[in-house]
Amino acid sequence: MKHLAHLIRRAAMCVSAASIAGCVQTHFDLATRHQDYTFTSTEKEVAVGRRIAREVEEELTLVQDEPMQERVRSIGQRIAAVCDRREILYHFGVVKEAEVNAFSLPGGYIYLHEGLVKRADSDDELAGVIAHEVAHVAARHSIKRYESSLGLQLAQMATIATRQGELVQGMSLAASATQLAYAREDELDADRLAVKYLKAAGFDPEGILTFLMKLQAVHQEKTHYLPRGVVRPHYGMTHPFVADRLRAVKEELFGVADYLDYLNSPE
Repeated sequence: MKHLAHLIRRAAMCVSAASIAGCVQTHFDLATRHQDYTFTSTEKEVAVGRRIAREVEEELTLVQDEPMQERVRSIGQRIAAVCDRREILYHFGVVKEAEVNAFSLPGGYIYLHEGLVKRADSDDELAGVIAHEVAHVAARHSIKRYESSLGLQLAQMATIATRQGELVQGMSLAASATQLAYAREDELDADRLAVKYLKAAGFDPEGILTFLMKLQAVHQEKTHYLPRGVVRPHYGMTHPFVADRLRAVKEELFGVADYLDYLNSPE
């Protein structure tokens, strides 16, 4: 979705501006269990999220189905009440898009596509998706990624100023690979946290498994045409293969995955 990508780029610029104006802060992240450093305060993150949420709702029409909206809000608030980051208010909405997708913005703004909601056969499956998006917010994944992007941009600007062209190109390739790997690990971490939140909120955590299987089927329905001899590598994807996510969730739920999950993994 080009318009969604455009909105996310705007968010990145907003966070970058806020980061430059701020100072380094440190906090213990309850979600990741790590001591983290950030340029962006919670207040700035929420302000950025609020601004981008307004743009999202201007460009992506909210579904005019109040029972559907209330269902998503109700499930979302149950999960938000038990997540590792409760100092912010979470907002949930359904946008009129047929694609099976969902996304989260900084500051607790979470949107599901209508197509995804309709694919979920139970509240447990829907809760699995919502818990995954709440986990992204709880672990501050979007802010960390944007701040990382800002640091790389500043380094590239400094390199350009010294006219080291080959080094600039090398840095761009390294930056892309680093950001893609970071995003994939975020996705797996969000799945693991989602299992924890589903249990705490009283949902069946296996709902995330059944929905991931549906997602796998959706991906298999899509044919990707590439030039002859070109292979789509695992490291070149912004999200991990669904098989990786299924394996991570099963390991979190049962302590071990099926042997077929390990065989299907590209790594």
